[in-house]
Amino acid sequence: MPQRLFIAEKPALGRAIATALASLSGARPSPGRGYIDVGGDCVTWTIGHAYDTAEPGDYSSTWNKWSLDVLPMLPDKWKLIPNGEIADQIAVLKERIRRFDHFVNVGDAEREGQLIVDEILLENGVDPFSPKVSRVWVSSFVEKDVATAVAGAFPNAQKKSLYEAAVARQRADWLLGMNMSRVFGLMIQASGARGFRVSVGRVQTPTLKLVVDRDRQIENFKAVDHFAPSILFAHENGTFKAAWQFPPETPGLDPEGRLLDKSVATALVEKIAGRTGTVEHYAETPKSTSPPLPFALSTLQKACSQKFGLTAQQTLDVAQELYERHKAITYPRSDSQHLPNSVHTDEAAGILRNLSGVRELSESAGKANPKLKSPAFDDKKVTDHHGIIPTSEASAAKMAAMGEVERKVFLLIARTFVAQFHPDYRYVASTATVLCEGERFKANGSRVVDQGWKTVFGAEEADEEEEADGTLPSMRKSDPVLAKTGSVDPKRTKPPAHFDDGLLIEAMAKIHLYVLDQEVRARLREHDGIGTEATRASIIEKLIRAKYLERKQKGKRKILVSTDAGRQLVDLLPSDLVAPDTTAMWESFLERVKAGEFTLAQFMDRQTQFVRKRVQTAIAAGAIKVKGFSIEPLEGHGAECPECRIGKLVTQAWPFKDEYTGRRFLRCDNWVKDRADNCRYRTNPEGFKERAPLEGEGGTCPGCGKGVLKGGIVRKDGPNKGRPFLICSEVDREKPDGCQHFEWKDATPCPSCGKAMLRRGTVTADTPNKGRPFLMCSAMDRNDPDSCRHFEWLDDKGKASGPKIKGEGETCGVCGKGRMMRRTAKTSGKPFLSCSNWKQGAADNCDNRIFPDDGGGRGGSRGGAKPAATARPRGGRPAAGKRSFGKSP
Repeated sequence: MPQRLFIAEKPALGRAIATALASLSGARPSPGRGYIDVGGDCVTWTIGHAYDTAEPGDYSSTWNKWSLDVLPMLPDKWKLIPNGEIADQIAVLKERIRRFDHFVNVGDAEREGQLIVDEILLENGVDPFSPKVSRVWVSSFVEKDVATAVAGAFPNAQKKSLYEAAVARQRADWLLGMNMSRVFGLMIQASGARGFRVSVGRVQTPTLKLVVDRDRQIENFKAVDHFAPSILFAHENGTFKAAWQFPPETPGLDPEGRLLDKSVATALVEKIAGRTGTVEHYAETPKSTSPPLPFALSTLQKACSQKFGLTAQQTLDVAQELYERHKAITYPRSDSQHLPNSVHTDEAAGILRNLSGVRELSESAGKANPKLKSPAFDDKKVTDHHGIIPTSEASAAKMAAMGEVERKVFLLIARTFVAQFHPDYRYVASTATVLCEGERFKANGSRVVDQGWKTVFGAEEADEEEEADGTLPSMRKSDPVLAKTGSVDPKRTKPPAHFDDGLLIEAMAKIHLYVLDQEVRARLREHDGIGTEATRASIIEKLIRAKYLERKQKGKRKILVSTDAGRQLVDLLPSDLVAPDTTAMWESFLERVKAGEFTLAQFMDRQTQFVRKRVQTAIAAGAIKVKGFSIEPLEGHGAECPECRIGKLVTQAWPFKDEYTGRRFLRCDNWVKDRADNCRYRTNPEGFKERAPLEGEGGTCPGCGKGVLKGGIVRKDGPNKGRPFLICSEVDREKPDGCQHFEWKDATPCPSCGKAMLRRGTVTADTPNKGRPFLMCSAMDRNDPDSCRHFEWLDDKGKASGPKIKGEGETCGVCGKGRMMRRTAKTSGKPFLSCSNWKQGAADNCDNRIFPDDGGGRGGSRGGAKPAATARPRGGRPAAGKRSFGKSP
């Protein structure tokens, strides 16, 4: 056998393959850095996508700039770029691939998993569909199942159409997302709007519309009160309740057939009460219900959302842990709810035997009959994967290692599997029609014959409808019945339920239910909706991160609601970008590519035409105004920037919190994040008042000798607001090695040393004084005991803290060297004076203090006893290395 390089999609899968190879060959695994040798074979892995789709700037420098001139962006040759987050493992992949001639794709058994490994081979010069590349299709992490998959490796070329469907999805998402986000973002900017995020996606935007439409249905819903009169009839075999069947001509009926007039209902009850009627019809029909099908990922996500309050992503994460780490369930990203017959014949008995050892399943699994075969077992309905079920390794020991949520999800999956081996739920459905005083009444009932599979789930599977119907007494046609009493049952219509994760996932999977066109709905019914089992949860999370959706707690449910930004995005986009049927049709084309009925080139040609037409239509429609974001453009809007001659001037609202907040100004749009040559040109906001030039403004920078000193006023809220300053024109925060010259123009000389200047700061240390502003001498150096120690607190307005104390700033009357400085007691918060001639560790420290609240008494070595509450607050000063001086704006 030739040496093979197995490339797995993730490390856990790689380790499982290595273990399987060892069991098949008897060779001992030898781990290396990023790979495992097993005999003559080698297993390595990636961590998700090793290569990402290139950004627009990777194709052309002109595409790096958001401009209508470059749209639509349609790559001639598609590019991939290495995923920088796994650069080390990519290096391992390259080195390993160079050593081997035969390769095995061990991507996850799905569309995306096929793509991840095939693109690694392509980027390293290997044709993934040549005879030297095989495919291993792993659906279970159980060792024997992985070994079976390895032994059953088949030519990777058999999955070429699956790869092409994945590439088609990847490129279609790029074309639509990049071009539509830019063209509509630019058309919104053309109206002067700023701060409104535009993110358009082939799947995410129609998903957003589902939520927006549902929210608006709920908000516009008007409850209707209606009435359903019923009569309690007595038969010789028992009593039963029957509802009035409204004749079409009944007054007070609305178009939906609901009775709105209570007086009509009341009159009917009075008319019938005490009268005798006859049984017009009575029938009993035996019925049965098969066990619920095993879970696909979407149905599991819905169930976990309703039962445990888990989000779709949380359910997927838990299922992945059960699959990879615990090896307790089969492949979790399945879109099928059916099982192959081989599971019934080869595995079912062993799985049930293991589950009978689990305390919660001991009775139901012990009583299960492995010979029973539910409708879930159907080879024709199994896709690339079968439904999610426990593995042959699932046992009590496995459950002991699971977390609480993992156990809940596992038991849900396990019970559904066990139910397949219990009898059908059987009951007798009964119906009766009574004629009384010319009026017709109908009653339904049911009688349980055999609980069957429902015993597996216990009380949680109680059928509320059947319980409400009750059991009808046995009757025959023409039997007399007496109308004993009547009631008018008030009812109120309810709005549709808000989406939660589970309901939205279900809606995405059954998108045909939300398509109005009946022909399109019929065509989509056989397809899998929008998105895939593996991506739907991430789509929801992406919409939340974009702040188009948000989760809210409503009772016991976490519902998904659209934000104002999400609604506005749906409203401003054309219908063919937000309508779910458009995306669903593209998904059906992807399925045709996967089936080999449609080529990749044909699919991309249609996508390209769609994008080109949509860009042209959007540009022709002109600027788009967004409520709350768009502003009227200023004169000069759209003109060439006078400074860089590249960008265009756009109208924006002044973003700073000062007297000009929200006013319009012009700025250059030639700015791209992290680019060194960004243009920073802008005009002053409307109504801007010119200030008087500061002393030194316009002069040469004393720091670098090249730049020019520019003046300014701090406009941001904080202790430095309103302070004038000078800054070098060469200062650039994105270039820390450049000139950083900055100086305050309202600084005053230190009153203690008379040499340095006072500097403002704010306490940043986590102490009771955190956030307090202060003044301190710029010459203070805590490592130099001879440096100046001048320090004083400021109030919230930047002024000295409190009225001046008598003697403040005067020469110390004790040592004659320092000055009496204002301090604040740490515990009481009261002001006092202390001599500045105090240095850490000095032997001749002057500890002279004056406490105004103590009648001006002195404290310290030569004064009277000082109160404990006014002890010198050395700890109240900012800690060394923790002070924060006012930053330049």
